[in-house]
Amino acid sequence: MSAPVTQVVAHPLTGTAAHPIDARTGAPFDTRSYSLMKHGDLPAMHRLGDEVADALLADCPWLATDPRPVVLPVAYLVAPPACRYLADRVAARLTRARPDAARVIHVRKDAVTHIDYAASSAQDRRADLARIGFRLTEPVRGAVAVVVDDVRVTGLAEQVMLDLLQEAGIGQLVTAYVATCDAELAADPSVEAALNHASVRSVHDMLPSVRRGDFVPTIRFLKRLLADPGIAQFLAQCPAQLVQRLRADAEATGPDFLAGYPAGTAALLAESDRRPAVTPEGASHA
Repeated sequence: MSAPVTQVVAHPLTGTAAHPIDARTGAPFDTRSYSLMKHGDLPAMHRLGDEVADALLADCPWLATDPRPVVLPVAYLVAPPACRYLADRVAARLTRARPDAARVIHVRKDAVTHIDYAASSAQDRRADLARIGFRLTEPVRGAVAVVVDDVRVTGLAEQVMLDLLQEAGIGQLVTAYVATCDAELAADPSVEAALNHASVRSVHDMLPSVRRGDFVPTIRFLKRLLADPGIAQFLAQCPAQLVQRLRADAEATGPDFLAGYPAGTAALLAESDRRPAVTPEGASHA
């Protein structure tokens, strides 16, 4: 028997890709925070994560008292998506409300997507998802799973995760989104890309976050960085520790991934070799 599924949404969207509106409040959706969140800005991640947690605790107050374990599964290979950081924030909020901790768990993907998922057709998304394997890294039978994600447009990626959890014997499922799109908005193929790029048109738009120490690398950012012809100029303005983190994530994602970005990979390797990170004791390491 399938576990029941509840959907929670912080911002149900209507309107247009250029001007999305929160259908609940009638206010314009904060596309600037959303775009920054997708590319690694921590304050934006925390703000939107808190909004998801508020919606969860309002719509599912039983999460605070349910005796079953609560897990927040997130699928990725090495470099995490933005929803990993959203899930971390939501888990912390749920933990404060519960007698035991809510935990983020890793659903391991065996590859990264080779398409710009946000700008791709439903047919291309299905084909890409079909070639990627997903594997739970720990048992979840009988638990409550809260699947946190940034936006629901087609629901294709969501269904892959739900099917995996159902097959693993999950006790109850809750999907929790920053935003969902109504039917008319979801029919616009540009909507997800418009949200992602609303304020981050280039990786260089993330330099203020980097300089404040408010940046964490996401897989979306890493792919954009490696494809950017100005990657060397960006890296030259980053702390050495961040350059090394980007290199480690890129190399761990695998040779097939690196082969897709030969010029960007060469620039990243050159900059990381030029500026090894420095430990607190003053000893450098690569």
